[in-house]
Amino acid sequence: MDPADYEMVGVLGRVSVPIREAGTGEIIYSQAGTRHTCGARCENGNAVTKGSEVVVTRYEKGIAYVRLWTEISGEEPCL
Repeated sequence: MDPADYEMVGVLGRVSVPIREAGTGEIIYSQAGTRHTCGARCENGNAVTKGSEVVVTRYEKGIAYVRLWTEISGEEPCL
């Protein structure tokens, strides 16, 4: 088992429980072929809706800090 296979930073996930403004929600992600869930907060404190694709930017004390995939990739969200 390689510890790099379990590194959280850079993991792509989807919000399963909405992240409230300055609050905590939950993400679902796959790692090493297994589906996982994790508590999550938005890196900049904004609210994030259920179903949004996010990327983990840091992981501290069991909480994933995330940013929207559209922010990082430069894509515009579908309206």
